[in-house]
Amino acid sequence: MKKLILILSLLLASLVLSSCGSSNELLNITWQWTSLTETQPAAQSVVPNPENYSVIFNEDGTFNATVDCNQVSGSYELEGNKLTVMPGPSTLAECGPDSLYDLFLGFFSQITAYEMDGESLILIVGEDTARMFFQNASLTR
Repeated sequence: MKKLILILSLLLASLVLSSCGSSNELLNITWQWTSLTETQPAAQSVVPNPENYSVIFNEDGTFNATVDCNQVSGSYELEGNKLTVMPGPSTLAECGPDSLYDLFLGFFSQITAYEMDGESLILIVGEDTARMFFQNASLTR
């Protein structure tokens, strides 16, 4: 009986923790990339066309991104606020000289964590060497 109570208690605790996780706040939302802050060298950039750079984190551990004139998909792992992104297949169209495609994918593939700041998503790159800022696309209209 003690074993059964222990197992049920662990199961209940597991369900409570999984339902209370903050990871749901970034899922199934179209996030548009609005700006970038780098620490070495210190710089801040605004993305001129945020609607051309967006990502959706799906509940099944995959993501879909529009990166200028290309589409990228892949997977991610989420544990608390730790986020690891593994880009997979991508179209390889030439988007033009002003494209931020390479910059986006370069930073995006090095994501280590995320933070929420109100309605904004902040993706932290490496050891906080850069931060990618995103807005919920449904709130930008």
